[in-house]
Amino acid sequence: MMTMLVATLGLLPAAMSHGIGSDSQRPFAIVIVGGLIADLVMSIFLLPTLYVWIARDHDVLPSPEGEFEN
Repeated sequence: MMTMLVATLGLLPAAMSHGIGSDSQRPFAIVIVGGLIADLVMSIFLLPTLYVWIARDHDVLPSPEGEFEN
């Protein structure tokens, strides 16, 4: 996740530039930034939701982090 965030923040200036020579780099940077943001959102929200939805009764789901056993 940190790698995706660093790459996205690093490519934002290239995606938002309007200077000389940015005509060829800007579309490529926009596609990369959009793909990284979409992948980040899917890995945070969609994958855990799909796992809980598809899990069977005998599958063991992880317990919430706030619960401790004494």
